[in-house]
Parts: sequence; C-alpha cells; structure tokens
Amino acid sequence: MINKDENTTVDDFLGGLIKLRQPKIGYRATSDAVMVAAAVPAKEGETILDVGCASGIVGLCIGARVPNLSITGVEIQPELVELACQNAALNGQNLTVIEADISKKVPELHGIQFHHVVTNPPFYTETPARQSRQVEMAYKQVVPLKKWIDFCLRHLRAKGTFTIIHRAESVPEILSLLNGRLGGIRLIPIWPKQGVNPKRVIIQGIMNSKKPFEIHSGFVMHHHDDTRTDEAERIMREGVSLWDVQK
Repeated sequence: MINKDENTTVDDFLGGLIKLRQPKIGYRATSDAVMVAAAVPAKEGETILDVGCASGIVGLCIGARVPNLSITGVEIQPELVELACQNAALNGQNLTVIEADISKKVPELHGIQFHHVVTNPPFYTETPARQSRQVEMAYKQVVPLKKWIDFCLRHLRAKGTFTIIHRAESVPEILSLLNGRLGGIRLIPIWPKQGVNPKRVIIQGIMNSKKPFEIHSGFVMHHHDDTRTDEAERIMREGVSLWDVQK
C-alpha cells in the first residue's frame, strides 16, 4: 500500500515496473534518466554509483533490469535524498543514498570504487526560468563539469564503465575531459526524430581500456507523427537495455 502525500505523486516508470514518488511541484524525472540507465551494461551482483541521483530513478531503472545489484546514490538536496530512500523501499531495491556535496570530500565513499558510475548531471550554466528552487538546483550547473567528472572517475574501478547523458553541445568538453583517462569511449546521439539534430548524447567509456573511440549510430526516439519508435517503446515501457534493442 502506498501512503498518500499531498506534496508528492507516485508515478509509473518502465510500464509500472518502477513506482517513483516525486515532488508534485519540483524536480521530476524525465526520459533522460531512463535512457542513461538503459545504457549502463550492468551484470548481476555488480555495484553502481549514481552521482546526482535525485529521487533515485536511474539506479532504480537499472535495478529493475538487472537483479542483485548494490546501488549507491549521491544527492545534495535533502528532500530528494528522503524521496530516494522512500523509493528504494517502495520498489524493494538495494539502493543506499548519501546526502553530500561532491565538490567537497565525501567520507562515506573514501577509497570505494564501483563497477559502473552513471550520472545525469545539471546541464545549464544560466538559471533556468523555473519557479522551484529544487528544480533550479537540479538543472543549474554549479559544480564545474570537470570537477563533476573527476569525482565520478575517482570512484570507478579498473575495467568499469562511466556513463553520462548531457547536452549535445557539451560533447567537445566532455571528450576533452575523458581523453587519456578512459578507453573504449562510445558517443551515442539521442535523435528526437530521424533527421532532427540531437539535443542529448550519451557518452560511455571504460577505465583502463585500449579499445578505440566509436561514434554510435545513435538512437531515434520518435517517428515523424510523434509516436515512439519500437526501440524507444521497449526501453521506456519495458526497461530493456539500449544495447539489446539494437542487436
């Protein structure tokens, strides 16, 4: 039974596989979180770190697809930390959430490295035209992208994967920050429709890998009539891995 709260809603993700409690007015999860979760190549029994986890949607989506994961989230906003903890219990998943500012030391993570580090960080350097302070904090880039990525890679073990979703115009900066630090880097454009320039990209790399750089063909979200493609529907409604739908 789900307790009611006039300040939150409980919404279905992945066709009901995930129940997510989130603010009625405030930061609410988008398709970006579902897409970046679908790109993480986790296997049963591995560890996941979600940096900037908000209400926990990315880790929960990965956990719905892969059993017996140990998932850790880091989030600066205490009200979102509380919601992420509630969502972990609501979905019966092994998600531990740490309230922390990643621009400072996070003692709970000292010396700990993970099989996979994933992040859907704040995108914008200007304050977005939104009323909610919570939304502003979730969208406005306060921690420089270099420091954000440095934190992520510090907690990535050898042969582990780092996965980030970001604005398409940030590709040069992100690739420059990863150059010489990760191998097997894949650039995956997310096309809103065929023939329309991507607004989002997923970039993924492997620690201590010698594999070459790869530009992926990308992923088309919608047909021209605005209905989802079959591949997008499988990811958004069924929780299928991005890599499985393109085999």
